[in-house]
Formats: sequence, C-alpha cells, structure tokens
Amino acid sequence: MFEKIVRALLNYFLHRGIKESDITQLDMDLKNDNGKYVLKISSTTAVATKGEPIRKNTGSRNIIIVFSISLAITVLLDVSGMLLPDAVTGRTLVFWGEFPAILVNIISGRYIIRNLS
Repeated sequence: MFEKIVRALLNYFLHRGIKESDITQLDMDLKNDNGKYVLKISSTTAVATKGEPIRKNTGSRNIIIVFSISLAITVLLDVSGMLLPDAVTGRTLVFWGEFPAILVNIISGRYIIRNLS
C-alpha cells in the first residue's frame, strides 16, 4: 500500500515534466541507522518516444494575474487609508494594505532574480 502511494506521488511529479511517462520499477529500502530511519527510493522511468515537455508558460500567466490584483489592492488600501481624515480608520487600511504588499514583493523579487541569473 505504501509503495502505491509513493509511486503515485512520484508519477505526479514526473507527469508535470514529461507527458506519457511512467515509473516502471520502484525499489524502496528502509534502514535504521543510529536510531534514525532512512528511506531509500530508486526507480526507473519509462518515457514514451513522443514524450512532449509540458509548457512552462501557463504558470507565469497566473502569477502575473495574482501580481496585478495584489498590487491594485495594495495601492487602493494604502492610498485610501492615507487620504481619509479619520486617523484610526486610515491607519487600519494602511495596515491591511501591507498584506498584499508582501505578496507583491515576493513575486517581483522572483522575477528580478530570475532575470538577473
């Protein structure tokens, strides 16, 4: 049963890279080494001769959409919080605007690092 679960997980990650591929032979070895258990997994993969790499561009479109929405929410909350005459409500809106700003910084940092390397 455990072997089927491991094979299903490995096939999932393998199918994300190459279509029509399958793990044919799976060997698992569980050893006790100084009170620590070590699971060794080795496998062979059967790839169809017409194995097509899966497009990698589908995720970038979704990330751009999330980036745009998060940036718009951040700007909307921060600007409206700064322009409100009530200090408590304004500070609260600026505070809530920082949460999507974290997501904006993570996504933009990812693209900057990818473009530099």
